[in-house]
Amino acid sequence: MLKLRIERAEAIMPPPTRTLNRRADVWRDIRGEVFAYAEILGDEYWMHLPGLASFRFSSGEDEIAAAVTSAVKDDLVVDAYHRNVLPMVLQVRGREVLHASAVRSPSGVVALCGISETGKSTIAFGLSRRGYPLWADDVVVFEISDLSALATSLPFSMRLRPSAAALFDAEGGRASTVVYDDDVRPGSETAPLRAVCVLSRAKEVASPLAVRRLSLTEGFAALLDHACCFTPQDGERKRRMIHHYLDLAAGIPIFDICFQPGLENLPAILDTLEELLRMQPVTDGPAS
Repeated sequence: MLKLRIERAEAIMPPPTRTLNRRADVWRDIRGEVFAYAEILGDEYWMHLPGLASFRFSSGEDEIAAAVTSAVKDDLVVDAYHRNVLPMVLQVRGREVLHASAVRSPSGVVALCGISETGKSTIAFGLSRRGYPLWADDVVVFEISDLSALATSLPFSMRLRPSAAALFDAEGGRASTVVYDDDVRPGSETAPLRAVCVLSRAKEVASPLAVRRLSLTEGFAALLDHACCFTPQDGERKRRMIHHYLDLAAGIPIFDICFQPGLENLPAILDTLEELLRMQPVTDGPAS
């Protein structure tokens, strides 16, 4: 069972901004600002979140250590661990990670991919108000087993922008609505991953939204665009990752959903997604 250990220190390891380590990478957000640094030192994997913590883990040990200063609160470290670090630990160990939110339908999990600020969380939360339980926010972890994809449950917190939260009247309009339980263990529940919807916004769309099922080649490319991995990794791990996404694209429908920006279009988007959710075949029940 994976465990987080918080280590207090006077100072944390500086990020590898100027190292010659070829196994180091800089992660940036949609605005181009540095979000995190990742590197591999020997058998250890490091994730440096500037101003917060330096996390380290290995592929074989179950303990993840977070080095933080005394000024950083534990709840911030735990939230960063759940949201950013834990998915990468699982990816290093062989599972795959999509940048997506997700809901659960009677047939399984439907992932909503998209770049940051597309509206993944808002749409997922809207579907949850229509009876589809939330499964994930921002990252969906899955594994390929017997040519089928199983999504893995993780602790998470749903973050809504103030305008979306006000629309739903969620938590009095606050931007963050916590929905995870710390007792939820990674992998304690699995469910079939039944479909992936790739979301995008475009003002030039003639109608409020347009839906198109992608071909195998298009779906595979779209999945890779939203795949997350701890990089760089060895060649064998990269090959397995490619095969996993090929199997996913071949095994489930991948939809392109392009819609006009604006919360006024949300009802139409939710109506369309509900139709897609109802189209998925119902299984005898999720694995657990």
